[in-house]
Amino acid sequence: MDRKSENNLIYRNILTAFLILIMHVLLVGGIGMLIFFISGIINHMVWVIAGISCASAGGYWIYKRMRSDVRELKNIVGDSLKGRDVEISFLGGVATFKVNDKRGEKRTDSIPLERPRQLTATGPEDVKTLSELAQLYEKKLITLDEYNRVKKKILK
Repeated sequence: MDRKSENNLIYRNILTAFLILIMHVLLVGGIGMLIFFISGIINHMVWVIAGISCASAGGYWIYKRMRSDVRELKNIVGDSLKGRDVEISFLGGVATFKVNDKRGEKRTDSIPLERPRQLTATGPEDVKTLSELAQLYEKKLITLDEYNRVKKKILK
């Protein structure tokens, strides 16, 4: 063997021994931490059991309370909304749940919502013309009657 390959072999052996040593240190440290953790749990087992018992009892009490409140809520809501339309919407109407009246009657106590009216233009040149017309009116270069007359022509 030449000298260079002997050096490489020695370095690889040293590196392997170093990695084995590090792995043993980590293993011993992990076992020590595990023993410390388990002994801590065993020494404080009374408190651990008491905490789990309190959390379980509290969870059971909350569960029972919610069940009774739901029954009360069903009775209250059921009586007050009997025969009416119900609509629940979240996030501005993105998610909507709607329950209609089974009898199909028209209700007079609700206010119908109207959609806002929108102007429709036939093309991009009409939009440009309308914006120029609005600018002329804002600068008081044309009257309101002229503005309305030209706007009607564009939008028809």
